[in-house]
Amino acid sequence: MNIFDEPVSLTGFQLVKAFATCLSSFPEDQKVPKSSFEMWSAPLAETGASEDQMRQIGEWYALHHKTAPSLPYVLRAARKLVLSGSLPPHRLAATVELNAMAILLAAEKLGLSADDSAQAIILAGTLAHLSHYRRSFPRIDRTYLRQEVEGMARVSDYAAEEILDEIASGKGDLKSLGKYLFHIDRDRHLDNA
Repeated sequence: MNIFDEPVSLTGFQLVKAFATCLSSFPEDQKVPKSSFEMWSAPLAETGASEDQMRQIGEWYALHHKTAPSLPYVLRAARKLVLSGSLPPHRLAATVELNAMAILLAAEKLGLSADDSAQAIILAGTLAHLSHYRRSFPRIDRTYLRQEVEGMARVSDYAAEEILDEIASGKGDLKSLGKYLFHIDRDRHLDNA
């Protein structure tokens, strides 16, 4: 390393600042806190993104998101921009979102309505999660497991509105769920009235 080169953390700090500046319209609790700049700096510097690219990511994020950014998500966006030269005109779906889409499309193929499948999917997820602990950690405190399941539900609820808004507008990686999630069977609702 040349002693006249800036340290990675200083370069990364500038990248975080360039991104965070674009979130000025977000509520204070949805912004990247300045206390996190140092923690975000090295990973962002490793993406090879420039300050201009980080501003582009910040503007794109502010346009397509309502919730606070996470470092893994911003890293993914930075890598995508650096590798492909562009970002999509919608949110980037994470693996868990794509898996949720696959499960919902399977429920649709089984003939389950979105309403009917909701509790079954939540119960199925809880059963799968808790069975892992029963197999691997049979003596773990049940209170901890309950808190973990409740936390998973809160995390899912956190971004659900912006994901649904995107699906409803026919945009994004999960747009194929639009018909399943927003189609209303009028005959069925009349029968229940």
